[in-house]
Amino acid sequence: MNSLTRLWVTLSTFLVPSSEEEDKGAGIVEYAAVILLVAAIAFAVYQLGLAESISNSIRGAVDRVLRGPTSEEVP
Repeated sequence: MNSLTRLWVTLSTFLVPSSEEEDKGAGIVEYAAVILLVAAIAFAVYQLGLAESISNSIRGAVDRVLRGPTSEEVP
């Protein structure tokens, strides 16, 4: 076995996690953090009065897609 192969085997043994160290997925803390982040963003949108603006923008975009290009939008 040449030295490069031996080095690769040694490094991969240390770098590849064993079955005991594998990631088991997100825990309750991560899920709680995501829920709090989404709640904070929703609260900020509501407090800043952006909900109606966002709703109108989405409604307008959907209307433009369903209606197709108008004479002003065609080059």
